[in-house]
Amino acid sequence: MPEPVHGLVPPGSLALHIGVHKTGTTAVQSALAARRGDLRAHSVDYPGTLMAHRTVASSAMGRPLGFRTDGARPPRRGLWERTLKDADAFPGTTLISSEFFAEADDETCQRMVAEAGPDRLRVVVTLRNLAKILPSAWQQNLKSGFRTPYEDWLRFILLDEEGSKGTTFWRRHRHDLVVRRWAAAAGADHVTVVVVDDRDRDGIYRSFEQLLGLPTGFLSPSEGTSANRSFTAAEAELFRRLNLAVADAGGWSRFRNAAHDGLEKSLVEGRSADPSEARLQTPQWALDRAADLADSFVAAIRDSGVHVLGDLDVLAERLAGPESAPEVPDDVPIDAAVAALLGVLESAAQNSGPSTSALHRARGLLRRR
Repeated sequence: MPEPVHGLVPPGSLALHIGVHKTGTTAVQSALAARRGDLRAHSVDYPGTLMAHRTVASSAMGRPLGFRTDGARPPRRGLWERTLKDADAFPGTTLISSEFFAEADDETCQRMVAEAGPDRLRVVVTLRNLAKILPSAWQQNLKSGFRTPYEDWLRFILLDEEGSKGTTFWRRHRHDLVVRRWAAAAGADHVTVVVVDDRDRDGIYRSFEQLLGLPTGFLSPSEGTSANRSFTAAEAELFRRLNLAVADAGGWSRFRNAAHDGLEKSLVEGRSADPSEARLQTPQWALDRAADLADSFVAAIRDSGVHVLGDLDVLAERLAGPESAPEVPDDVPIDAAVAALLGVLESAAQNSGPSTSALHRARGLLRRR
């Protein structure tokens, strides 16, 4: 492993942690937010009150949150401008974190660097093995109403190079292009890639401590972060089939967001999946294809001249999986179905006014089963 690099975010910098998605961003954002008050004693400001700075990113990029197509307007430009002014006034380092920064195009990157000041801006990119990102990315799509089965999606993303080129997935996960785009705008010497190795659970915290000049052990997993687990195979199929049914009824837009979000959160936070429940598995052909692609990404990142914390080869390590995709489950554990229904019921109760204490107690009983 390369020796740790210190001082890549010098005092007085404005640091943008730009993600990318599914690379431990939630974990590090939660840890930073939990120590927000203590950070200032170390001359680091993590502004605001929320876990991440998604709205600031949208204001800076001049686009709505996420990929909304319902006519929503982006947050006012003044939010980004005020963030820059506050960073100017703070005597230490200001850190802004949102994975949505990674989706900025060339022109937007160059404009943001010019507005922030190219001398003081530093860009931090967290990257993870591409094959390990695949199931998480598909499951995230499910939460947005996606209906395509996992292996069909894999074939499209990994084998249909021309058709999938403009998808959200590749906008986020052509890691070589993301790094080169920001290096071209900010300068390679002002960009640091942090390699996230799943075998070292605390590695991402140690890397950010090095970057920000914090004491070792200052950052740690925040309470509740571990609850952000992935779906089991049966839970994922439940959600996918529900998306199909909702689509036939006119789509999720007919229902309140709270109902959708309550159902989702209840599945992953309202129950503890039994260890015997099958997890989503990626077939070997997809793992091999992902490794081939990641090889080329790593070579381009290595040639870009950016700083690197960790071992870039981890990003292209070849993983082992089943020769063919396991059969899609036809049954769902009763606990999973109950958890999903509790989420919808709680959403309805909150909207109509009755106390939800009984539903909270029911969820507690479900966790203990």
